[in-house]
Amino acid sequence: MTDRDEQAIRAVIDDAIDALNKGDAERLLQTLSMRPDAVHIGTDGDEWWTSQQLADGVTEQASSGIQYVLDDVGIHVAGDVGWAESHGHFSNEAGGTRPVRWTSVFVRENGGWNFVQSHASIGVPDEEIFG
Repeated sequence: MTDRDEQAIRAVIDDAIDALNKGDAERLLQTLSMRPDAVHIGTDGDEWWTSQQLADGVTEQASSGIQYVLDDVGIHVAGDVGWAESHGHFSNEAGGTRPVRWTSVFVRENGGWNFVQSHASIGVPDEEIFG
């Protein structure tokens, strides 16, 4: 991994989060791979999207007032594949927050890095899974 690759992936992550928070579908699409096997999984059981579906829903998501914040990000690269993990949180207009875990996979394509997979989850203690 080079520092340049890590910085480039971090810039893609920051741009995508900002686009999500602002409801900017066109800008979000620039960070996403359009491969037919690209997948983005949200915290709700029904949130399983292609890149185009994720971008198509971004305006509605942004209008909900929920903002995504990544508090720390680890980035790794092996050749033309990169991946990242983060702790972060969702926040709403009322000031509420909820911790979130986030992972993603990137591919080098068209001269840059693009998300080919992302997954956000809200941790549930083991004792509450069947509680």
